[in-house]
Amino acid sequence: MKKQKSRSKKAVNRKARGFEEIDMRKTIQIEKIKSGIAGFDEMLRGGIPVGSLVVLSGSPGSGKTIFCLQFIYTGISKYNENCVLVLLEESKEEIFETGLEFGWDFEEFVKKKTLKVLTVNLYDFEILKNNIEDAIRSIDAKRLVIDPGVIFKLFFEKELDARKNIVALGKIIKKRKCTTIITNELSVEIGSSLYGLEEYVADGVVLLYHTRVKNKFIRSIAIVKMRNTQIMEQLKPLSITTSGIQVHIDSELFT
Repeated sequence: MKKQKSRSKKAVNRKARGFEEIDMRKTIQIEKIKSGIAGFDEMLRGGIPVGSLVVLSGSPGSGKTIFCLQFIYTGISKYNENCVLVLLEESKEEIFETGLEFGWDFEEFVKKKTLKVLTVNLYDFEILKNNIEDAIRSIDAKRLVIDPGVIFKLFFEKELDARKNIVALGKIIKKRKCTTIITNELSVEIGSSLYGLEEYVADGVVLLYHTRVKNKFIRSIAIVKMRNTQIMEQLKPLSITTSGIQVHIDSELFT
């Protein structure tokens, strides 16, 4: 009886800290990568499970692109993991300028062939899908970012075609075991789902909020789901500093 009470007490303590209760024997065996986002890995009990496909959703200005650039920069500079960056809207020059604001020199990574950047001009999804797979294979990439995933909707006239092809792309990426972040724009005016990617293929869904409270905006982050790991279920405040995004893991929102 004493052992049973002890286990129950530990479970309650984990819940109190905001973590979803799952079988820890399974999570111990899962290999994870560090995102490079201070505080975010703690929300996931150590990082993102290797090979996961994560949909990062948020409103304009919530920090999605910075989050992704930090994810890539850390992977290459700190963990020697080659990366692929797929840009569906902004140019390579614009993105690299954003990186330099935080001291991240992506041009150097391109020269060293540790980063491959794909930009898309023609709306041919089959070509895009093949190019992504070839890029991952060519440098044995361990991390992939596609920004913004909402542009996928412009590749198709029919929703059914979009759904089938986007889900197929997700399965190809997961087969390559390349840990992936696909950004998604959230808006009250348009549908926010990437045609089933979040529901049926994605291992994780992360939300970034940029909420107006009285006379100022508050930034926060939530993990909706992440397979094969415990997650912190509470919203946590975040800030964008000169060195990138920082999640304030020990702070409460709106206090």
